[in-house]
Amino acid sequence: MENEIFDKYLLEHNKRISEFGLTPKALWGSEQSQNVRFKILTELFLTKSNFSVLDLGCGLGDFYKFLLNQGFEKIHYTGIDINNELIEEAQKRYSEENFILGSVNELPVIEKFDYVIASGIYNLGDNVSAVESFFVDQFKTLYENINIGFGVNFLSIYSSNPDSVSIYHNPTNIVSLCINNFSKYVQLHQHYLPHDFTIFVYKNQINLNGKSI
Repeated sequence: MENEIFDKYLLEHNKRISEFGLTPKALWGSEQSQNVRFKILTELFLTKSNFSVLDLGCGLGDFYKFLLNQGFEKIHYTGIDINNELIEEAQKRYSEENFILGSVNELPVIEKFDYVIASGIYNLGDNVSAVESFFVDQFKTLYENINIGFGVNFLSIYSSNPDSVSIYHNPTNIVSLCINNFSKYVQLHQHYLPHDFTIFVYKNQINLNGKSI
């Protein structure tokens, strides 16, 4: 299942790289919509400095650039992606950060991250069930190495303009999967774009000031 999903991503993104070059459109949509998704994902973080983050399916490393532009600092950023061309370009652009070619199994077993984010990587596959199982399997592998929480976005079944290629998810199902497999401390965000929703999962309860309680 994993290899089939990877093959679909490589085929789709290599096709888009050929058409659009090494730009946000080679990944999904426009730079504007990408930044809207990134802005929501930054709401996962409890502070604006001194934390580590793994960007799963990092593409060109644009999330790191977005963090710097938003005033985040002293970030230990790691990007990982299965597309060699994207990883090579990301490492050129952000040579001070760590980029890994592969998937979660290529991560050092001992490395821990305060947060993990994944943007736009669960939108292709043979069917919804297979893609959601893939999501759960990947984060089960990662979960013990996450200190604070993770954030993931998905395309929604409530999209106003679905296409015939992508996989669309039911937000309620994803919330249930997260509660049953990870933690009851789950937040759902589905107000920011007409096609998307984002899930935050925290390992411990937090209050409105971002303090663990």
